[in-house]
Amino acid sequence: MSIYLGVNIDHIATLREARGTTYPSPLEAALICEKSGADSITLHLREDRRHILDKDVEEIKVALKTKMNLEMAATDEMIKIA
Repeated sequence: MSIYLGVNIDHIATLREARGTTYPSPLEAALICEKSGADSITLHLREDRRHILDKDVEEIKVALKTKMNLEMAATDEMIKIA
């Protein structure tokens, strides 16, 4: 039996948005997790873009070598992004 580690980075974006800054970076966090052995990175793109932003999804999708688990509503807009 294999055990896999998936890391959710939503709270990194929550801190960034609460501070009104550009840091901490969800991309940097995802890459640190991946380098540290994570098998997948989870992020939740909300319709109101409260935490994770479209830009985060695009940057992480391009940079990751491992799997990305994208949580989102089943709306036409979100399905186009996925």
